[in-house]
Amino acid sequence: MLMYENQFSANGSNLFPLDVKQHIMGIIDASPTSQIHFHVTTEIPNVYVYLIEHNSSEEYSLFHVFSCDQIGEDYSYQCFSIDQIQRMHELVLQANLT
Repeated sequence: MLMYENQFSANGSNLFPLDVKQHIMGIIDASPTSQIHFHVTTEIPNVYVYLIEHNSSEEYSLFHVFSCDQIGEDYSYQCFSIDQIQRMHELVLQANLT
């Protein structure tokens, strides 16, 4: 398992497809005042990208999740508010799935 913390370079990684890199750069470029926390986990051949976008001046935080593999160009993407993430965590605890 390979993990990268807060290191994103549009040119530097061959772990995920160009479309994923462009999507991530679009998020970063659209929020120049946001703090970005970036995490990549690989479980060959799958790659998971977690990006937290926190903007204190505009008072929002978003959790962006990308999933792809190192075989093709397809990827999935989801975006959640921190409140949604907290609610999902509560549901997992209530279902006793930890």
